[in-house]
Amino acid sequence: MIKEKKSRKLLELPDVIIIVIAVLTAFSYAEVRRNGFIEIYDDDAYVLKNAHVLGGLSVDSIKRAFVVFNDGNWFPLTWISHLTDVTVFGLNPAGHHMTSVIIHILNSALLFIVFARMTASQWRSGFIAALFALHPLHVESVAWIAERKDVLSGLFWMLTMIAYVYYTERPGAVRYVAALLCFICGLMSKPMVVTLPFVLLLLDYWPLQRLRPCGRTSDGNPPQSAVGLRRLLLEKVPFLALSAASSALTYHVQKTWGAVVSSDILPMKARIANALISYAKYAIMMFNPVNSAVIYPIDERFPLWHLVGAAVVFAIITAAAIIYIKKLPFLFTGWFWYVGTLVPVIGIVQVGTAAMADRYTYIPFIGLFLIISMAIPTTVLTGRVGRAVAAVLACAAIIACVFYTKKQVKNWHNSVTLFEHAISVTKENYVAYNHLGAAYSEIGMDNEAYINYTKALHLNYIYVAAHANLGNLLVKLNRLDEAIESYNMAIRINPSYASAYNGIGVALLLQKKTTEAIPYLRMAVTLNPNLVSARKNLDRALNMAVDENNSAIMMFGP
Repeated sequence: MIKEKKSRKLLELPDVIIIVIAVLTAFSYAEVRRNGFIEIYDDDAYVLKNAHVLGGLSVDSIKRAFVVFNDGNWFPLTWISHLTDVTVFGLNPAGHHMTSVIIHILNSALLFIVFARMTASQWRSGFIAALFALHPLHVESVAWIAERKDVLSGLFWMLTMIAYVYYTERPGAVRYVAALLCFICGLMSKPMVVTLPFVLLLLDYWPLQRLRPCGRTSDGNPPQSAVGLRRLLLEKVPFLALSAASSALTYHVQKTWGAVVSSDILPMKARIANALISYAKYAIMMFNPVNSAVIYPIDERFPLWHLVGAAVVFAIITAAAIIYIKKLPFLFTGWFWYVGTLVPVIGIVQVGTAAMADRYTYIPFIGLFLIISMAIPTTVLTGRVGRAVAAVLACAAIIACVFYTKKQVKNWHNSVTLFEHAISVTKENYVAYNHLGAAYSEIGMDNEAYINYTKALHLNYIYVAAHANLGNLLVKLNRLDEAIESYNMAIRINPSYASAYNGIGVALLLQKKTTEAIPYLRMAVTLNPNLVSARKNLDRALNMAVDENNSAIMMFGP
């Protein structure tokens, strides 16, 4: 009898929930081990062609990880994770993929643990964690090796919340510093963690109920941990200071790299409109992820009713969250979690050409999952029958997520399958056509590459990247005059596009026009000092010019 009691204690309900979520997640992502690198979409820059990463772990590589800026970001811990994978797995993509899956499973378990502790509701917390683990829109964060920064920063996000919850239960310097250190590690994995201090304030209100005027226990009295608003804000000052510093650094670096889109190209009015529509689209895609894709280009030609509808819905939900803050506190916390954590990537400060991206939902969707898990059993499906119906619907939602996630993982098999899928589920996706062209060019299918570049330009003739990529292809095909014409078109559209100047310089070098090539290569280096290929080409051109000059002196004399 004693042995039976002990065996029952070995597997409590929380353990079962975590095991089930882990098994379902591993099953959903099983096919990721067959996927390769996405060579033409950042996996080359992060791993395959990154000399720093390919060297593997060493004291020097770890030091360098803290001073390297790539793609307008600073994330040393993400670099160290890639260095570790290369050291352990080499360039076998299966190992890199499995590392991301394991981190994602760990994130899901930690999310369950922290919400179960805060809400004392294991089933609802389990549903939140299951949706987080299995939702198809999270595939991009897990199945894309270059997006390791998402799952890694997510790990430190969860650890920060857990450390913070322990601190609120028994305040002390050690627990506070532990939360702060986890937050710093999150910032060193991906800057999007800057919104975490605001989420901690939301959690202070509910479910932690730490705000003295609002927090109440079942007997109507404030909980022992309740404090004043001033104390809560003072607690967050170090977190907020670190967020401000990280935001300033990220903006400066991204602007230096040329990733920040000028207001002349995309006016603030268009950015706000796109932000409101994106909030609505993300929420819709949470329920209907069938047509999710790797890239959604900015489109300013949306119908007016889309903007009006999105703005009205946004205003109604925001008002409801504020009006019913005491009756439905989870709506307040969940909605502002969703809205707030999307702020850095919602497009007010536009970086790149994407209007939105599945990976941006990795943390924000937790807010919506929280609302669903708490609202339906509380306000709609109450009583014994209601709880049974809610359980059935929850199981159906989880099964549907497993099905669509397995399907989405296969789309990430390689660059061609990824962008072919994007084209099939979106309209006039000129960015996807451009990337599909690059994917075909990478595997030597030059005719298919040419067709897709021209399709991209047919849809958007001022798309600079497609002109530059077409120029690269024409250089490869030795159609040098046409290549120079394509590069010149890119420069006419964007006079600061360094890659186009570099391309003209290469084409002129191939035509033995060294003297003409040098000014173009100098301009490329001036516009983008981080463009390594331009610096190498300039050095090559200068050496060729010296050799040519020496040859002339030997032939004709001084």
